[in-house]
Amino acid sequence: MTLLLGIVAVAALVMILVIIARVLEAAPPRQELPPAPPQLKQRSPAEEELRRRFAAGEIDEIEFIEKQAILRMDEEDER
Repeated sequence: MTLLLGIVAVAALVMILVIIARVLEAAPPRQELPPAPPQLKQRSPAEEELRRRFAAGEIDEIEFIEKQAILRMDEEDER
């Protein structure tokens, strides 16, 4: 009985070693870290003022979105 238990234990150890060897073999090589995300652009003073007015409740959401779109179009035209 002890011999059978020993054989099972050795077989289990061999199986574990085989599994570990296959996992290490199949592991993909480490790649470089992905590039850092682009830095957020600084907001213009006009956009900061627009955000302040929206936060203070001076303008509603629709007006905020419209004016923000106009500011962005103006910035694209300047480039």
